[in-house]
Amino acid sequence: MQIKLPDGKRVEAYPVIPAQHLMHYLSEHHSTDAPVLNIVTGYYWQGEFDTEVMKQAIYEAMDRCDCIRLRFAKVGFIMKKVVQYLADEHGIEIIEEDLSHLTWDDAHEFLKQRSHSLIDMFHRPVNEIRIIHLENNYNGIYMKLHHLAFDGYSSKVFLGDILAIYLHKKYGTAYPKPMRSYLDMVKKELEYKDSEQHKKDIAFWKSTIKDTSEPIYTDYVRPSRLIEQRIEAKKPNLRKAKVLDGDNPSSRTLKFSLDAETSAKLMQMCEENSLSVPCVLMMGMRSALSSFNSDEKDISYKLMINRRATLLDKKSGGCRMHFFSMRNIVEPEMTFKEAVRVIEKAQNEIFSHSNISPMEAVIQRHLAMKCSMRYTYECITFSYHPYFPMPYYGEEMKNSSRGFWYNNDASVQPLYLTVMHRSHDQGLDFNFEYRICNNPGEELLHFYDKIHDTLMLGMENPDITVQEILDKIREDKVK
Repeated sequence: MQIKLPDGKRVEAYPVIPAQHLMHYLSEHHSTDAPVLNIVTGYYWQGEFDTEVMKQAIYEAMDRCDCIRLRFAKVGFIMKKVVQYLADEHGIEIIEEDLSHLTWDDAHEFLKQRSHSLIDMFHRPVNEIRIIHLENNYNGIYMKLHHLAFDGYSSKVFLGDILAIYLHKKYGTAYPKPMRSYLDMVKKELEYKDSEQHKKDIAFWKSTIKDTSEPIYTDYVRPSRLIEQRIEAKKPNLRKAKVLDGDNPSSRTLKFSLDAETSAKLMQMCEENSLSVPCVLMMGMRSALSSFNSDEKDISYKLMINRRATLLDKKSGGCRMHFFSMRNIVEPEMTFKEAVRVIEKAQNEIFSHSNISPMEAVIQRHLAMKCSMRYTYECITFSYHPYFPMPYYGEEMKNSSRGFWYNNDASVQPLYLTVMHRSHDQGLDFNFEYRICNNPGEELLHFYDKIHDTLMLGMENPDITVQEILDKIREDKVK
């Protein structure tokens, strides 16, 4: 379609793809004045840093990345909808900022607070990039990106491209390979709606409710909200619960870190036993949920899938995140390894039906559930970010590099667990972002302890049974 811009120029515009539609819908549904669509990151290292060369590298990387030129508009008269188009130029000025007078912690708190400001998304650039100077001769890049233009994966690809170009210009290292067309990816996404696979995916998501026994809600807080709602509604057999209590998206993040040596041993165990890393991590999470819910074997949660299978998917930028319900039933006599393979089978099944709009999948499930969208079987969303090595030159840059995700303190998820590797030592960080209206208090400490202990038990003995794990992680700490 063609649309007319405020300056009178006409451009070719495209509908937003399902991942973008979901993010925009959730942001407007829960709040229009909270920064839920901000992705804010930083990457810094100590030692030699050439500001002018870095500016050149950033501008060159922006010229290579289509979605830096991405713009959004609203069209229609009564029911306005969001569309997207590419501007002729990115229109972004790189700002240099010296924060070296602040302590390390104060500087990052300042940058985090900046991440809270809203991005005006219509007919203007939606991304901001700065060169930052910090104390102790640390320098690097700060990026405030819009979630309809980037997600966690594509932001790392873009950062990696900047660094590779910088190192090429500064030290003569290899020049990075080309990025891919953003619009080619968009067109591919839009073609899916008329495909036979779309029909198969609709049938699959309907079947997850209609053709199986009813799942059950398992909570990370005690007493479970399901138990409370059973009592309140006088429905002792109720199996789904309302979790989004209120529309305030304000959130906080609680981070637990696993040391580098233990993290490396966990990765090694996965490799030696041919186990999927995210599925092992999910085994830890589902064991904690099971333990919190009287050793329940039927566990459901939401899984974030970043669909980046092809080179076009990987290097075209944009937002490709989809969230889907995932259920797995693990019998107590199964071994740790067997349970992880059950999780992997469920994950692979979802992967093969993951191109459908998450909103469409939710609607199909709730029609089958015959209840409002407020009801769910899942209390938590899980995502794993594999280690993404950044280009470097020399040992000082390699060993001193530090990557940051600046929390925007706003979330459309009740509880979101993101597990990612630290940039400098590849150790694992477990980031629990929770909405304040569902404040879990001390429960998250116990919840993480159970995840940690499950992973350690499985790492030490992959043939330990699920029941043995649940017996060992049971605790009497809760008052």
